[in-house]
Amino acid sequence: MNSTVLRGFASVLVFMFCARCAEAPKPASAPPATLASAEKSAASATLYDLSKEDITKIPGITSRNITVEGVKLGDRTRDVDKLLGNPIKTETLQRHYRSAYRNHGIYIEIDKFAGKVTAIYVNTNYYKQAKGALSDLLAYGKMDLLKQSFGENPVESKPEVTTTVWSYPDKGIQLVHIKQEGTASYTLKLVAPKV
Repeated sequence: MNSTVLRGFASVLVFMFCARCAEAPKPASAPPATLASAEKSAASATLYDLSKEDITKIPGITSRNITVEGVKLGDRTRDVDKLLGNPIKTETLQRHYRSAYRNHGIYIEIDKFAGKVTAIYVNTNYYKQAKGALSDLLAYGKMDLLKQSFGENPVESKPEVTTTVWSYPDKGIQLVHIKQEGTASYTLKLVAPKV
């Protein structure tokens, strides 16, 4: 009886072992690996500062490749302070702080809870510091230049009567045109690309 029980027990163990081997391997949790991979590739990506280089001439550029006086998406508050100094003014929004720099030519939006840059705005007031064709885009909003630089088919929307936005969601790049009485402004907005 003992040998029969042992053989039965051994058979069960062998069966469980073989059944376990036959199961398809379970993939490791994909989101953290994907996130880590995306962060690694973003960190290793070449960065171009729009105050030093003409970003309109760089093929395949995205918001992850662009810095403004060294500030890039994902930077921490302390990094922004080191690079841009004290803001001219800061607005407290529901989930963000939005701070103005360089004669209101640069606005940086920082997530209140994460303490990281989520959006960068560069507007008409900064056009003299922007290099190359970007300067014309900020000053005059030339649509042919926008399409030539970032792609032929931007997504156009009108969130308000006086505002038109041309977006490249996969690049994280937007051009915002705000028309007010007697004046108009253009803003290059950088956000995380939608993948």
